[in-house]
Parts: sequence; C-alpha cells; structure tokens
Amino acid sequence: MDGPALSHRELLILGQIEAALRTDRLLERRLRTMRFSRSGRLRRALRRRPQLLVGVLAVLLVLSSALLATGVVLGLPLLIAAVASAWAAGFAGLLLFTRRHAP
Repeated sequence: MDGPALSHRELLILGQIEAALRTDRLLERRLRTMRFSRSGRLRRALRRRPQLLVGVLAVLLVLSSALLATGVVLGLPLLIAAVASAWAAGFAGLLLFTRRHAP
C-alpha cells in the first residue's frame, strides 16, 4: 500500500466494517455467484435472430446513406435532420431488439 499507514482508530473502524461485511450472508452469496458475462445482450440476440437484425440494420444504413448524400448535395437541413432521426430510430430499435430477445 502506498502512502502513510492507517492510524489505530482507522484500523479499528476498518476491522469493524470488515466484520460487518463478513456476517452479511446475502452479500456473500451474491459475490460468490457473481459471474462476468463476456457476451452482452447484443451477442445473445445476434445468435438467436441474426438475419432479422442484419436486414434491419442494412436497410437503415442504406436509407441513412441515401438521405445524407441527398441532404449534402441539395444543402437541405430537413434531409440532414431525417438522417439523424433514422439513426436515432435504428439505435432505439437495436436497443429494443436486444432487450426483448436477451434472457
């Protein structure tokens, strides 16, 4: 440990906190059964229905690319706002899809 050592009073308080945590059975069980999940909700959803997700994302990508190109060429802020809304809809749909299909 770097820095100065703990004082006698701090060591006493730390001991009391550790004793209280050792008697907490619910905390002990949660820590024992806690697992690090490497695959998130998106991965689990992709394993179940990859065709649907890839299709929806491909359509949104094509739509947003076409709208962005048209908005830049014509200089219309309305089309650029449509691109932003398409991205927002795609992101919201992706979140809903992963929440609905993940265990």
